[in-house]
Amino acid sequence: MEACMSSDRPDRALYSIGQFAKLTGFPVRTLRYYDEEDVLKPAFVDPDTGYRSYTETQRRQMHLLAEVHILEVPLEMLRDFMRDPTLEHQGVLYDWKIAQLKREIEHRQHGLQSLQRKRDHPWRGQQYEVMVGHQPSRPWVSLYYVTNMSGFEADREQAFGTVQAYLSRHGVTPASPPTTLSLPTKTHRDVLKGVEVYAGFEVTEPVPAEGNVLVGTTPAGQWYGVKHTGPYEHIWHVMGMLLGRMQQDGRPVQRVAGQFLTREVFHVGPWDTPDAGQWVTDVQWLVRQDDAGTIVPRAP
Repeated sequence: MEACMSSDRPDRALYSIGQFAKLTGFPVRTLRYYDEEDVLKPAFVDPDTGYRSYTETQRRQMHLLAEVHILEVPLEMLRDFMRDPTLEHQGVLYDWKIAQLKREIEHRQHGLQSLQRKRDHPWRGQQYEVMVGHQPSRPWVSLYYVTNMSGFEADREQAFGTVQAYLSRHGVTPASPPTTLSLPTKTHRDVLKGVEVYAGFEVTEPVPAEGNVLVGTTPAGQWYGVKHTGPYEHIWHVMGMLLGRMQQDGRPVQRVAGQFLTREVFHVGPWDTPDAGQWVTDVQWLVRQDDAGTIVPRAP
């Protein structure tokens, strides 16, 4: 294919955008999009016509980009790659995609296990004794993350493991069972679409914050709660029942920064036994806040 030459352009062969599209296999509209998003700027733009032109070096770079294009990496990662389009950098993008796929597989595996538990342990409308009590503010260490219902269980178990390993490195023994404080995200008030979670343990010894691990105190106040025995998938039935009881008692859920706050304490969980029928979880709604604590509503 004949390359364009001009004395007004750099002293090297240039391909028009149409030629470059045919050589690289990228549609013209994609090349224009990459130009607009600073992924790949043309080597020369005619000041009179606005026509874009590309070099042979850029054609070789596009062959590397073609391989990572299918990975669907974020645009910023593509920009970084094109600043350093090497095989080593290409490997970094492959590592990112592999990690993403592993997370998706893990979430799907947990989803499959969840369906199996629902099949094996159908909801039978259990009766619960509602407990109303005051919880003081306590020191605790947690990991903050945002998830949704499809990844809730996998992310929670990973967070507990991360915090427990962190405490172990510092020689600190957890002073409570694994616990989560959860709020719907500000963008998704529906917890099925998005939820902010602080997963961790109460502690009695000082421990430093580090990286994503947060150190602070839990909110204090009055909580309505029940103790649920059985698979976690029934928690939504339990929460609905508990909300109904609170409405009967005229006790609305306390909002924290405009959001509902729930606490779940996992006395027995999948890390203790694979038998979901033996799992024990305290489910609690905050109805009166006396002390906001220093962890929620949002990590710094």
